[in-house]
Amino acid sequence: MLGMESPSATRLSLMTTAERLFAERGINAVSAREIAAEAGQRNTNAVKYHFGSAQALVDAVFRFRMEPLNARRIELIARSDADGRTDDPYALAEAFATPLAELLGDLTSGPAGGSWYLRFCVQAAYTVHPDVATPGPGDLGRTPWTTGLKELNDRALALGRATLPDALAWRRWTHFTGFATHALADREQQLTGATPPPDDAALYLADLIDAGAALLTAPARPSTLALTPPEESP
Repeated sequence: MLGMESPSATRLSLMTTAERLFAERGINAVSAREIAAEAGQRNTNAVKYHFGSAQALVDAVFRFRMEPLNARRIELIARSDADGRTDDPYALAEAFATPLAELLGDLTSGPAGGSWYLRFCVQAAYTVHPDVATPGPGDLGRTPWTTGLKELNDRALALGRATLPDALAWRRWTHFTGFATHALADREQQLTGATPPPDDAALYLADLIDAGAALLTAPARPSTLALTPPEESP
């Protein structure tokens, strides 16, 4: 993994176990002792020993997954720029969704035979926990593993502001990222179920990108623009 030493076998087991349990039941519903037991640790304080806190454990899961995702996003951004697609909404949607879809496929076909990261992200987004704050839009770019997301966010806002008020341009990007993440989380759930999804992975991703680009670029109705404060009009 880029920029981070490989975790020890125990840390890795605790992280992936926590990711699965959090994905299945939510961060609030899982204790550190349960994570340790599920990971096969005799020491019920293993999470505290290796991570120090629930916050540090959640942060570690995000970092572990997002470092390779970020590297892949940066690669896709560079490739689209080289192809003259800097302002292409399809390129923005591709760079966001493709790494997540690829990770989903890699994890599902790996030795563990299952993927939980997308559902972990969805659960984390809705977590209200006294000891855990999950990353939000204001955290983009503050860590080395979110630089690709920050670049996509900036480009999407610039694209939206060409035709939309600032508030709507921002909302379109959050709508898209939420839509894509939830759609892939749903597919992840289907892939781990008894009946796999009927469509092929390449087609699913292509359609997701098309729908995402449409969401980013759909014109606002006059009635919607009329609801926008005058100072935020384009």
